[in-house]
Amino acid sequence: MAPKRPARVQATTVRVREAFVAERFGSSAVQRVRSLASPELRELLLAAGPPPGGWVPFSLFVEMNQLLDRTLGKGDGELVWESGRFAASHNAGVWKSLIMRHVTPAMLVSLASSLWSKHYDGGRLVSRPGGGSCVMVSIVDFPEPDLAHCRAVGGWMQGSLEMGPRKNPKVKEVACRSAGAAICEFRLTWD
Repeated sequence: MAPKRPARVQATTVRVREAFVAERFGSSAVQRVRSLASPELRELLLAAGPPPGGWVPFSLFVEMNQLLDRTLGKGDGELVWESGRFAASHNAGVWKSLIMRHVTPAMLVSLASSLWSKHYDGGRLVSRPGGGSCVMVSIVDFPEPDLAHCRAVGGWMQGSLEMGPRKNPKVKEVACRSAGAAICEFRLTWD
């Protein structure tokens, strides 16, 4: 059996975290994060455009999230969650007001599932009804599970729900493979 290829992520997915740092903390924080980054991450952040094909090692996404959380946050993953919330709004662009007002949470997750491979080249996002105002969402078969990834995805789902008309949207991480669980799973609820 051939060894698994390391996971990859679109470079823009990493760069959105730098945009989050710039908006939330300013240019001096961007410079600080860049100065502490590995040479490979720093090169990506300083590049004028995306690399050919746009794909970069998933490890750069993890490094960027951990670096911003450790450097600008408390190191508890909360800032990774917040960067995911930011990414939801940042990625929505002009579609935000039009689509999010009419998309149900189940439809949102279905849309996210179909777009997963545009951001990550491994694994998939699956959902199932959780009863009432609840949807269960799992990250399945991702080759390199990491807590920073789960926090970023959870934050993105929360930020996406917050753009719509739902009241009190909440996303709770209920299981993570990096903590020994069989799958990475979230519970999305709203009023």
